[in-house]
Amino acid sequence: MTDFNNSLNHSLKNSLKLLKDSFELNQIEAHKIKSPLSIDFYEKWLANNYQGTMEYLNTHLPIKKNPLLLDSKLKSVISVAQSYYPAVEPIDNKSPARIALYAQNQDYHIWLKQKLIKIIEQLKISFPNETFLPFVDSGPILERDMAYQNGLGWFGKNSCLIHPQHGSLFFVAEILTTMEILTEDQTFEPIPDFCGKCTKCMDICPTEALIAPRTLKADQCISYLTIEAKTAPPIELRKKIGDWFFGCDLCQTVCPWNEKVFRKKNIETSDLTSTQKLLPLSDTKKKDLIDYFRFLLTSSHKQIQKHHFGSPLSRAGAKGLKRNALIVIANQNLAELKKEVKSLETDELKELADWTLAQLS
Repeated sequence: MTDFNNSLNHSLKNSLKLLKDSFELNQIEAHKIKSPLSIDFYEKWLANNYQGTMEYLNTHLPIKKNPLLLDSKLKSVISVAQSYYPAVEPIDNKSPARIALYAQNQDYHIWLKQKLIKIIEQLKISFPNETFLPFVDSGPILERDMAYQNGLGWFGKNSCLIHPQHGSLFFVAEILTTMEILTEDQTFEPIPDFCGKCTKCMDICPTEALIAPRTLKADQCISYLTIEAKTAPPIELRKKIGDWFFGCDLCQTVCPWNEKVFRKKNIETSDLTSTQKLLPLSDTKKKDLIDYFRFLLTSSHKQIQKHHFGSPLSRAGAKGLKRNALIVIANQNLAELKKEVKSLETDELKELADWTLAQLS
């Protein structure tokens, strides 16, 4: 954990230092709440309808522009960076399908927020009259902007926050507080942009969702199409999704700054960190994948949700997981599942199921 600015309240600094080892926090920084530096960019992004069907992003805009609408007494924000690969809170039922690295962990909205709450409980002992609000990627604030202002990274061309020591494979979370943590005269010194002329993240995207540096068109992004979207992806994008069942990491695993982290942590190249757009299947992996997809296509929504309880995969919902399975079945040519695809009784997926059968033929 890096040291806070010298002007940080001494008791607060000590309280957070005590939590370093038990909570495995990469880095903690704090600053006075300011206007988001990226708000103009964000508003233009929304105006271009790059958010897909995520209309809540428009709804939250006023608060993102001015976090003090949450509580006019808020003064400071504490940003936390928590590495998620290798997995720190591994899921119990690992999926044999190709899923994003963050989803190798249990749902971070739960366990990371619990960590913040424990931190807050410690802070409340020393500062009982102060307010502390935890945010873990589910509140109406621009978390990456706050983390950027706290020096936790620069905005990469893949739109992720990249740190020179930690890469981009980390969660960002915040605690907004009524405490005056830093002095008024503290100057903002961002981490410089070290992307340089590199465009590997943009070049590798199968669906060309990164339409410009730091500009992601969500409704073309594989992560959006397999997690947030409620309908089947457009026909022209289905083959491009490849074997990604939940999320996609190509724009991160190809990043030289993450490759640097892999070398530092002695992480060997594997299917998890592969930059191949379609992974080869051994006989064992193919059997496991067929068994898993057969379970998804033949099970009730309740059974599927129960199986994925506590996993990020539950965010897509049972129908979403069935949808994703149909796409991977087609792209991996798993003809052994023709019967299950034909028998699928989810009306909303009939067109997609017919498309899958056509690919298998």
